[in-house]
Amino acid sequence: MRLVAALAGLLAGVAAAAAAEGVRGLPFTRSYPFEEIGNVPRGARLSFDAFGRVAVIHDGVYSVLNDTVWVDMGDREAERGGVSMANVALADDGSAYYGGLGSWGTAQLAANGRLCPSPKNPADAPDWTLNTSFTELVATADGAYFAGWNGIVFWDRARQENRFFECAGVAKIFRVGDRVFVSAHGRALHTIDVRSGVLREVPEAAFGGVAVECTTPLDETHVLLSLRDGRLVVFDGRTASPWPAQARHQLTGFVSNLHRLVDGGVAVAITGKGLFLISEEGEMLSSMTTPQHHRITAIATREPGVLWVAGEDAVEKVLYAGSLTSFGQRLGLPVSWPIVLRWRDRIVVSSSGQLYEAVAGPPGAPSRFALMAGQPAGGAWAVAARGAQMLVGNVTGVFATEGENGFVRVADIGEVAHLAMVESGHCYAIGRKEIAVLRWANNRWSECAPRIPGLGHPAVVHAAKRSAWVELGGNKVARISLSGDRLKLQMFDDLPWKDAQWVNVGIVGDLVVLGGTAGERIFYDEKTEARCEAPELQRLLGRSPYWITRIQKDDAGTLWAAHHQGVVTFTPVDGGYEMDASTFDLINDQYPVVHLLPGNDVWFSTGRSLHHVERRRGPEARTPLQPMLVSVVDGRTNVELRERPATSAAPLQLPFAQNSLSFRFFSGGYSWRRAPVYEFRLNGGDRWATLGSGSLLSFPGLREGRYRLEVRIAESSQRSTGSPVAFAFEILPPWHRTWPAYASYGLGLVLALAGVIRWTGHRTRRRNLALERLVEERTNQLKSAMEKLNEETRNLATLAERQRLAGEIHDSLQQGLSGLMLQLDATLKLPTLPGDVRSRLNVARNMVSFTRHEVQNAVWDMESPLLDDGELGGALRKLTTLISPGAVAMDIAVSGAPAALPPTIKHHLLRIAQEAITNAVRHASATRVSVRLDYRPDAVSLAIADDGAGFSPDEVMSKSIGHFGLRGLRSRASKIGGELRIESSPGQGTQVRVVVPTSLFSDASQRSA
Repeated sequence: MRLVAALAGLLAGVAAAAAAEGVRGLPFTRSYPFEEIGNVPRGARLSFDAFGRVAVIHDGVYSVLNDTVWVDMGDREAERGGVSMANVALADDGSAYYGGLGSWGTAQLAANGRLCPSPKNPADAPDWTLNTSFTELVATADGAYFAGWNGIVFWDRARQENRFFECAGVAKIFRVGDRVFVSAHGRALHTIDVRSGVLREVPEAAFGGVAVECTTPLDETHVLLSLRDGRLVVFDGRTASPWPAQARHQLTGFVSNLHRLVDGGVAVAITGKGLFLISEEGEMLSSMTTPQHHRITAIATREPGVLWVAGEDAVEKVLYAGSLTSFGQRLGLPVSWPIVLRWRDRIVVSSSGQLYEAVAGPPGAPSRFALMAGQPAGGAWAVAARGAQMLVGNVTGVFATEGENGFVRVADIGEVAHLAMVESGHCYAIGRKEIAVLRWANNRWSECAPRIPGLGHPAVVHAAKRSAWVELGGNKVARISLSGDRLKLQMFDDLPWKDAQWVNVGIVGDLVVLGGTAGERIFYDEKTEARCEAPELQRLLGRSPYWITRIQKDDAGTLWAAHHQGVVTFTPVDGGYEMDASTFDLINDQYPVVHLLPGNDVWFSTGRSLHHVERRRGPEARTPLQPMLVSVVDGRTNVELRERPATSAAPLQLPFAQNSLSFRFFSGGYSWRRAPVYEFRLNGGDRWATLGSGSLLSFPGLREGRYRLEVRIAESSQRSTGSPVAFAFEILPPWHRTWPAYASYGLGLVLALAGVIRWTGHRTRRRNLALERLVEERTNQLKSAMEKLNEETRNLATLAERQRLAGEIHDSLQQGLSGLMLQLDATLKLPTLPGDVRSRLNVARNMVSFTRHEVQNAVWDMESPLLDDGELGGALRKLTTLISPGAVAMDIAVSGAPAALPPTIKHHLLRIAQEAITNAVRHASATRVSVRLDYRPDAVSLAIADDGAGFSPDEVMSKSIGHFGLRGLRSRASKIGGELRIESSPGQGTQVRVVVPTSLFSDASQRSA
């Protein structure tokens, strides 16, 4: 029984594999509309430039595809000058030739990086060349052939001369070995004899006058020709024979283009039918018969697996040998969150609530999808299948297939969102409101356990061996299993990370992988129903350049690990795993879901795409991506700085004015689905920097010095990575930072130093003279200051001596005289005193009184306590109270802003006031005395006026004896530089006025005693 079961499983796997072989989609294509390429009309030609970049060529247009950016290299100036390049051909040595209307020659890159024509047509060229468009070109080692409707021109490169072959109705020229043939309408095939300058007929190749339309070499000695009548023949230079593959695959119709594939085989474009790829053995490898391939005007290829075709509206890249094919509306399948399954060895897809079945096409043709008959009412939104059994769920319930006649309801479960078929034969029906489990027994499906409440909105469901896992979002996952005869629901909402917004589920055998954000995973063992550790799997997934979201394992042990931009595979090899991180890049499809069907049939799906992994071919061709430097441009002038191709390995030396550089790189091929990502480093840095977008790298404002630029293709996003390309260049310093400049700087510095030294010496001499003058002035000032200091010292000593004498006189002589007067007054009061004695004692008393007053005046002249407060007005007020405490009316007035007067001036002004007031009180018998002190900006004025007896100043001052008071007034005024005026007359009172200018205050301060 086991043997029978194993044999049945083997046969089922073989049948499944055979069915998988019959289902294939369209190869990956990338379309470039003409509007994106440039001013390109229909009928443009395809070729390749010296770097291997595909080029679109039309009159005046030469646009190359640099990875993802089209660069127009056509020369507009030449086109305006009447020279237009209609076609360009590349010789084996890299030389480029062009042909145009009435013009032919070589094509060379100019300083601005554009491809410029260099005409070779002489002034005496035949007239038939002037109106001939030379669009057919064949380049050989000896030169180039330029053909048009009226004839052929051969440019002999060695002799630098033209040879002309007039021939009406030329349709095609082609090469077989070293010979070049000409096909013309209504004429036999001819070969060109350059030496003799004639066209020789090839009688064995009788095409019945039918012209050749397209040619492509099959090998060194055979070419494949398509004739205007639709025949495909193989020509060896002498005879022609039918191409067997044409009859085998019924390739009838007008062949618009032919091209030999680099990896063997031929691409044939037939107008109105499509593009067909035939192997060297004559098998149909692929046929693309969709409408956009019905009118192909040009084909080009130069690397395995990559084919370029030009249609009516666009140029298309076809990865015909890729491991992935795609399905979509063009094949009858509108894709919307598809579910792929195998039922009865047929591929069935649920999309947009409907079931589609794959229908295999002819050999090499893609499979198409058709709606299945008898679909259940309510649609097919959830689908699961195993062998001959298929279940469909929708909002009304669960339905099962009933033979080939349609579906029958097996359970009334509302709003079924997912069906998960597990290995035990159970199927979990997961609805929004309730969950049920169905089992196939007794040739029918029935529920085998009570239902449990639903999960609301289950997003993604994965079928494990024994259970169903549900991704719920919001950092939650659910597990549904059958425990005995009861459904069991486990919620995983206590996951160790808190930041994850979505938890993805992967299944590897009995191991379930729960993945959160990058770097966070936990593992669950289905056998033990508990969390576990899986270090080996953790390390294996860590090798991926992408964070793996979901993972599955097929029957061969290969791990299919999905990430946000594709799928990484880990294939078991020699006890380990070989990782492939680039074959299954999905370009714009993110977070794919891997569908593993029986027989290791692998499908990928996203919300709007469906891909199938092809197994019929061998390993996908992997052309190493080797970046190459194609252009170095001055960023300021947009001038190309590097010869192309480079003729010297020496570093490029550039002047400092060209220190803003732009480097353009090319990946070397187009076998990628996702555009190459470049990494670079400058001068051997420790880290590689990623080039943001495209392949253009700019360095504005480089410093002078030597540089080494290294560029490589990033491993994480490419099919394979070549070694880095290195480019050395040098930015020369500006003139002001060169050795001659430095020498001139040194000379200038020496001269400047000499000038500075000379100027410094001159300045030092001037400074010394100035210092000498300053020293002399300071010495004179010091002498003057010393003299003043000595004078002040003497004045201070005199003042101190005066104060001492005043104290001594006051304490001794004045006190003694006062005591004597008291004794005399007491004696005079005695009644017994005789008259003559009393008379003599009165005389003595008067003499003592006079002496006392003189002594008192002398003491006052030495020291006056009235000036202790420092203000002259206050001292005058105190003075009046001492002289006449009430017998005479005193009037003191001070006007103006009080100024700080030197002590000498205040002292003498106070003594002048004292003398004048005393004279008025004692001698003039005045009843009123007025004192006026006036502070003016230019002087200080002191005036004392009384209403006393008065006198004649001139008469008094003329006497030589007595009147010491008035003489003292003049003496004191003279000492302080003041002007003294005495105005008086007998019986008219007296006015004494002294005016001291403010300009004399400083001098008075220095003379103060």
